[in-house]
Amino acid sequence: MLLAGRALFALALGLAITFTSGHTAAFGLVAFGVYALASGALILAGTFGRRAAAEARTAFRASGIVSVVAGVAALVLPSGGIGYLVWLLSGWAIVTGALELVSGIRARRRIPGWSDWIIVGSLTVLLGIVVLATPPDIADYFRGDKGVEGLLTSSIILVGMLGAWAVITGVLQAIAAASPNKTAARPAQPATASTPSAPGATPSREVAP
Repeated sequence: MLLAGRALFALALGLAITFTSGHTAAFGLVAFGVYALASGALILAGTFGRRAAAEARTAFRASGIVSVVAGVAALVLPSGGIGYLVWLLSGWAIVTGALELVSGIRARRRIPGWSDWIIVGSLTVLLGIVVLATPPDIADYFRGDKGVEGLLTSSIILVGMLGAWAVITGVLQAIAAASPNKTAARPAQPATASTPSAPGATPSREVAP
């Protein structure tokens, strides 16, 4: 359920960017702010409860808090400009991506969903690095086929990259949410004579944030 919610928010962000022509810094901050606030609150809520994976609970809780803070910061100052967008988006992506990536590596082959954490975490870190490396003052005129002219700016590039990341990760998470659990969980301990299993008992399963 949580994975499906994350996929829904990411796809909504990607589609909103795709079908909006004005990729300004202000639009990027508002779109990112709404997504980060909503997804952060969802992730944060998913870390509470008995079924949350204990090994990743702290990391995802920190990721949720960072996302909520970043979302509020983006929505409070949508006029911050391209520099503000670069630092806010790259900082959020690198921190939350690293937390998810490390959680996936630590939970490798022990918690369902660990491979999805590694993939999404890696893509998010990559987004942050590319955003940080993008010059904030790009303004190049171009002429395409049939004499079409336009201006390519840093905000168009950055918002476009955010939209591409959102679509890719949203599709991956949607596929994972709709697929049967294919990841091996933590191996069960062999039963011994001194600790017999109760009739009809089933092993508990931890769920991934």
